[in-house]
Amino acid sequence: MDYTRKMLYYTFVNEDRYIIFLRGFGNTLLLSIASFILGTMFGVLLCACKRSGNKSLVKIGNLITSILINIPTMVLLLAFVYVIFGSIHAPLTIIIIIALTMKTGAYICEIFNTSLDAVDVGEIEAARTLAMSKRQTFRYIIMPHVISTGLELYKNQFVICMQETAVVGYVAMVDLTRAASIVAARTMDAFFGLITITIIYFLIGYIAKNLLNLLQANEHIEV
Repeated sequence: MDYTRKMLYYTFVNEDRYIIFLRGFGNTLLLSIASFILGTMFGVLLCACKRSGNKSLVKIGNLITSILINIPTMVLLLAFVYVIFGSIHAPLTIIIIIALTMKTGAYICEIFNTSLDAVDVGEIEAARTLAMSKRQTFRYIIMPHVISTGLELYKNQFVICMQETAVVGYVAMVDLTRAASIVAARTMDAFFGLITITIIYFLIGYIAKNLLNLLQANEHIEV
């Protein structure tokens, strides 16, 4: 018990080390939410390009998606920080958000694209036969299929997005993982720090998925 109290003190209290964890938590939350929301927008744009009738846009969308999906997040992040923005004095947080947004957007594009492919063409034609407008067809025919097919994957993508922020410590940004590493290097004991960030990561993912479940329930009520 004395050893546990001692290590808890050195992990969180001594030298105000809890501030490092708070800073890491704030950065992880910011990167996760920002890159997920912006990634959704970017994913919609990519999906629109891939499904457009313009061959050039289709090729560009396919190329961008393929590159972003096949390049590891760590490599993409290093490329953005040290190569693409290496000579530009931009805030590190912004650069990281851009990189993670593009990575997340590529995955979300594939989720949307797959969900749209699952819509029965016969139902769309039936809607047109009933003189439904494009907006009505999208809301009452296409959107429910997209939600039922892709929403679970979309919700899981936020968790994946959050997990991918764990590599930003390699470019000198303090996230939860980096915070635990910094404290462990000072205390020579990683146990309590790792337990702490494990619980925090779990809670972020759990709360986020439940919030998205509420949005899904509200959507069903509105429809």
